[in-house]
Amino acid sequence: MKTNFVMLLIALAIAALIAYGFYSGNKNDENVWLITIASGIIVFVTLSGILAVSFEGRGGTGNVRVVSILFFIASIISNIIFSFVTLNTVSYIIINGILFLLYILIGYGVVKALK
Repeated sequence: MKTNFVMLLIALAIAALIAYGFYSGNKNDENVWLITIASGIIVFVTLSGILAVSFEGRGGTGNVRVVSILFFIASIISNIIFSFVTLNTVSYIIINGILFLLYILIGYGVVKALK
């Protein structure tokens, strides 16, 4: 595994801007910090898989990027949906937690298959 730290910083900046966008859209909601922090973390982790991390081996980087792109899109859609509907804290945590853990599980499986 090889990490490009410049791209990691760019992923962090993009994630911070996206999280700020969700903060701005939910300013009047009582759970504004939940959606801001949770969306920032999941977007940063998936963007790191897209931009900053590469793996040696037979098609490893491409496989990890595809999984990261799919979960990046899923997390953005999930956060947009929860931004427009009344935010139920329990369902938000469960759905985004499952998305995040599935991303980690599938990404781990892809990386382990490359070794």
